[in-house]
Amino acid sequence: MAHSLVEGKQLSKHYGSQVVLDDLSFLITEKQKVALIGRNGAGKSTLLRILTGAEMPDTGNVTFYPQASVGIVEQHEILPGDITTQEYLEKKSEKPEWEIKKQAAQFGLHADQLAMPPAKLSGGYQMRVKLVSMLLLDPNVLLLDEPINYLDLQSQLLLERFLNRYSGSFLMAAHDRTFLQNTCTHTFEIERGKLTSYKGGVHEYESFKKEQLAYELRNNKKLSKEIAHQQAFVDRFRSKATMASRAQSKVKHIEKLRRKIADVDTALATTRMTIPCPHVVSGTAVHADELAIGYEGKAIASDIRFEIYRGEKVVIAGENGQGKSTLMKTLAGHIPAVSGSFKWWHKANIGYFDQHTEKTLHKQETVLQYLSRMAPPSASSERILMMAGNFLFRNDDLDKSTSVLSGGERARLCLAGILLHEHSVLLLDEPTNHLDVETVEALALALKAYDGTVIVISHSRTFVHTFIDRIFEIGYGKLRQHLGTYEEYIDDVRALMEASVQDELQAPKVTGTLPATERAAIHKAIKLHQRSKKKLEDAIGKLESEKDEILAFLFDNPEDYAPRKYERIGEIDTALEKAEKDWLIDAEQIVELRAKLA
Repeated sequence: MAHSLVEGKQLSKHYGSQVVLDDLSFLITEKQKVALIGRNGAGKSTLLRILTGAEMPDTGNVTFYPQASVGIVEQHEILPGDITTQEYLEKKSEKPEWEIKKQAAQFGLHADQLAMPPAKLSGGYQMRVKLVSMLLLDPNVLLLDEPINYLDLQSQLLLERFLNRYSGSFLMAAHDRTFLQNTCTHTFEIERGKLTSYKGGVHEYESFKKEQLAYELRNNKKLSKEIAHQQAFVDRFRSKATMASRAQSKVKHIEKLRRKIADVDTALATTRMTIPCPHVVSGTAVHADELAIGYEGKAIASDIRFEIYRGEKVVIAGENGQGKSTLMKTLAGHIPAVSGSFKWWHKANIGYFDQHTEKTLHKQETVLQYLSRMAPPSASSERILMMAGNFLFRNDDLDKSTSVLSGGERARLCLAGILLHEHSVLLLDEPTNHLDVETVEALALALKAYDGTVIVISHSRTFVHTFIDRIFEIGYGKLRQHLGTYEEYIDDVRALMEASVQDELQAPKVTGTLPATERAAIHKAIKLHQRSKKKLEDAIGKLESEKDEILAFLFDNPEDYAPRKYERIGEIDTALEKAEKDWLIDAEQIVELRAKLA
């Protein structure tokens, strides 16, 4: 029998008149890996703050059983800048150097990063440091509030790899359905202050919930008929003294039925976004030539060349700290290029969402006031209300102060403010951070239907996979287009991540060996050449088959005049010669690169 680790009993939490948690109870036992889901503002972060002791419930209590050793990632912890990451981890954990390096390697923290102050690392690497710091304390239950926010894809895959191998329990809130499905065995959902516990992953739970809501929707129709019947009685007998008490009792019953319907309607409410866009004709949206990006004349990446077409959906991928946001700010006109040039087409109307868009919020504003301020002068009140409704700001929510909104609600509001405008281009830098699963997926579908151009930075796999046409990756000072599907790109990143971890864990420590970052770059280059070589082999095979078919036809039909077939044989021979030369180059490059790793 599995031992109990954490239990919450009858937890309630109010913020003014807003009920966030309402008599909520749950139990986490050994080896349970729990996804915590719910709409923005439902109370996920509130529950996790209560469990970590950052907040106290109004009523109820939390019990940590004796066998529970709790690990917490302090999201807002400021890491030091005056000691190395190695020293910081030694101080926090009191573990020996070898154990720290072994645990750090599991998260792709190599000698280069361990020698730097943690405050100097990128946001993604800082999160890795915090995870390692927590895990060095050997917890058997983890409390994780949006741990993948600001993590690049490789960091997410490292965390996913760890959580799948982790023998303990965890409760985790995250916004990416793919990540949750790949790591969690149980699901907790907070909705209307209540918690539903389900033994199964997020996908299975969502299927179960859809069936349940469909039943409740059918039941709502019966309730509506009952309300109409009761209301007819009240209307008929309200004025008669002898029947007044019965009529009043009926009124109370009607109110209960209406509340029940309202609860179901709230549960059924979904985010359905429509992104306005002016008419866009075909052609080039933006062209870059020998572009260098950076700050104060110092380039982070250079020799950037690309052409993105109107209506295309492009993701800018790559590890944190490689220049993705810098490229986006440059394209948005917020910072100048270091050198080179880029040019938008003359009718490009650019909407830009960055990771700090929340700075546009004013504390004293309501939701409706903010949207009215951000809307274009031509926007009608109906359009503003419709956009608010698209992002689930309805009725009383419109009068909420922006200061009381959750992180996800604020992000959702800022997106609504930008999308009120008819932009022909959207530049979106991590738009899904803090958003709930449903809003992320609704935004992805809306972007897929959007006629304009989208350039997005995102590491949310479910989100990106839904609508992306092309993949650009920035790293090691260059921008490259990834030729292949997004699934293939993920496979490449996962293979690179695994190779990097294994190199660090297994390779002998010889003086003069290549740095981990250089080894990782070589592994990636090998993978790219292997893929190119495989595609060339497939192409060569198809060309040779086509040539054989033509030659067989000409042999069997010597009297048949077929000049186009002879021309095609010439074209095939030329293509074969080029493909075979390219294949040889890839093969030689693979040998040379592997020699560097030896």
